[in-house]
Amino acid sequence: MGALVLSVNAGSSSLKFALFDADAAWHAQELPTALLRGSIDRYDHSAQLRYGFVGEAEHSVEPRAARADIGAETAWLIAWLQRELGLEAPGIVAHRIVHGGLKHTRAVRIDAGVETELRRLTSLAPLHQGPGLQGVRAARHALPRAVQVACFDTAFHAGHEDSERRYAIPRRWHDRGYQRYGFHGLSFDAISRRLPTLLGQRATGCVVVAHLGSGASVCGMRGLRSVSTSMGFTALDGLVMSTRCGTLDPGVVLRWMEHDKLSPKQVSDLLYHESGLLGVSEISSDMRQLLDSPDPRARQAVDLFVASVVRHVGATAASIDGVDALVFTGGIGTHQAPIRAAVARRLGWMGVELDEAANAAGELLVSGNGSRVAVLALPTDEEAVMALQAVEACAPPARDGAES
Repeated sequence: MGALVLSVNAGSSSLKFALFDADAAWHAQELPTALLRGSIDRYDHSAQLRYGFVGEAEHSVEPRAARADIGAETAWLIAWLQRELGLEAPGIVAHRIVHGGLKHTRAVRIDAGVETELRRLTSLAPLHQGPGLQGVRAARHALPRAVQVACFDTAFHAGHEDSERRYAIPRRWHDRGYQRYGFHGLSFDAISRRLPTLLGQRATGCVVVAHLGSGASVCGMRGLRSVSTSMGFTALDGLVMSTRCGTLDPGVVLRWMEHDKLSPKQVSDLLYHESGLLGVSEISSDMRQLLDSPDPRARQAVDLFVASVVRHVGATAASIDGVDALVFTGGIGTHQAPIRAAVARRLGWMGVELDEAANAAGELLVSGNGSRVAVLALPTDEEAVMALQAVEACAPPARDGAES
């Protein structure tokens, strides 16, 4: 085994991780296979670690008190991997950083200057940028000899044309960075790398990918590259999400502030933490609980979510000139067959038709024989893409005339 790459995927209250062999990641045809992967999920004041080696069943470690923040959880995890599992220290640590701004459009080694630049973007992704940078600081302290690499959710969308990037606001504000960036890029990148094997030539056509989870967005691809996406300047835009509102008339925000005298902090809390499935249902932000609930408010929240997905899939298909394939991914997209079925029924006019048995069984290909659109339920793998990008960022530059 060569040097190890540790992918640290920090969320607002959870931490996913995976270990890869650096040499295997470099030579992977699609996505490298993790040697070990797991997660730390935080519930109120407790934390639960789950992990599994490749080819083995998942293990759960007895719940313990949650650490102060994701940075402290990262430090605990690194120590645990070495102490309890006897693993060698990783030589590269890949960190999911949600926002790269205008400057960072590919994975980059993190030095003091880069970290300062990324910290300035925290207000654009308040749920994730801070935890991601906490993980960076913790990993640097725990593994001082390792190279720390930032992998960006915005980078996959960096090649958008001006008509997809620009808001109809005064040019001076566009030039100051008030633009559409898009997010979930690591997930969309992972999906794009698996499509050629699954779809053949159709993979390079018009593909709509719906990443449906606590956060949710849609990406339209042509030639396996992002052409359009539903999120914009921040991760609030687009689809209805677990606690985020999705697309909202900005006049609502103005009225909250001018008429109802809400402070910027109150508005931020409303939009990021109190809206979405939770705000509509007043029951839960978890789609599983809403699908199981007989409460009509839960049904209303689910229906609103489905309508939002349908609306944005349709708009994205129009922006990429059609749809050859529709991919569902993310926690909801991969695991909630009723949501896929509800969305597909509303998209029948587009040529989408599901195989009900395949959909219920959670197979990869869930489209029916008569469907004009290939429909897949495909797990994403952000950690594998992060390992690939980190190894590439650490590779020495190719010399002129040398093989790449």
